[in-house]
Amino acid sequence: MTKAIRRITNWLGPARARIIFVLLAVTGLGSLMLNAVGTNVPWVAPVQSGLLVAFLFGTAVTVLTRYSADERRQVGLAVIPALVAVSLGLMFPSLLLFFAPVGIGWLLIALISMRGRVRREYQAAIKHMRNGQYNEAIKVMSDLIKEEPENPEHRRFRAELYRLSGKIRKARADYEKVIELTPDSGVGYNGLAEVYLQDGEFQSALGYAKQALVLEPDQWVAPYNLGMIEDRLDLWPEAIEHLQRALQVGVPDSRHRLLIHLWLARSYYRLGQTAEAEAEIRKLKREQGGLQEWKTIFESEEAAVLRDVLLADVLLAEKLAEGETSLDALAKVAEP
Repeated sequence: MTKAIRRITNWLGPARARIIFVLLAVTGLGSLMLNAVGTNVPWVAPVQSGLLVAFLFGTAVTVLTRYSADERRQVGLAVIPALVAVSLGLMFPSLLLFFAPVGIGWLLIALISMRGRVRREYQAAIKHMRNGQYNEAIKVMSDLIKEEPENPEHRRFRAELYRLSGKIRKARADYEKVIELTPDSGVGYNGLAEVYLQDGEFQSALGYAKQALVLEPDQWVAPYNLGMIEDRLDLWPEAIEHLQRALQVGVPDSRHRLLIHLWLARSYYRLGQTAEAEAEIRKLKREQGGLQEWKTIFESEEAAVLRDVLLADVLLAEKLAEGETSLDALAKVAEP
């Protein structure tokens, strides 16, 4: 239970988790204070129901901000109408037996519909991808894009397929189209940052990662990418700033936290801050699960791109975690 709560908190990030905690504290305390007034007072129950509704909607809005703009619309269409129905049931108890099933039913239907969007085309493309049949997977997504040219998720997924197959220019074109379709989202900018990083064009990657951070300042991916790029460019103070920012927002996966602590250690070491570097290595050693995750991922044929970019760093992290090398190994930056 504690692990699940920690995982959710990491996913939400400290700012959103704090907002939800404050909402719970305020509405919960208000409800308890109303109990002291007396449950027989006619207006107490409706006000308590109103506080519960406020908490539910406040939490829903806070969680929705964690998603990208496109995902937010889909999840919102599933959650908000269901919340409205349940809220009406709470505010009008005599109708609860009607509104509660309506809300739950809507949520189930919407979730099934959303799952259905991971449709046959995606399933077929993923199957081809797992078999190393990238051209076939790309063709499936290209046919889908012809049918739904304004869906940015189709472009994003095809860009990933292009990256896996080594077709970098085509991946760039798809990410640029994602930006055109969703100019307020950082997804396309993050994709371009990763593609240019993969291609060794660090200055271009840096520019796109900065744009992604402007658009999505409360998500961890952009500052993570920025820190990785700045590590490659020997921009040590900037790398520290952005990697620490990623941790503050909340990085959900151990494997990413592992590399963040490695890059922070390298930045501190190169700045002559040995004590801080050693502190990051101690944190790195606590991410053994992340180290195992990378080993499992690298065993996959589809991980060729990741191996090219990150394998040297993961191997260095492993040596540092096991005490097989000293801090002096941080003097070198891994080449892609």
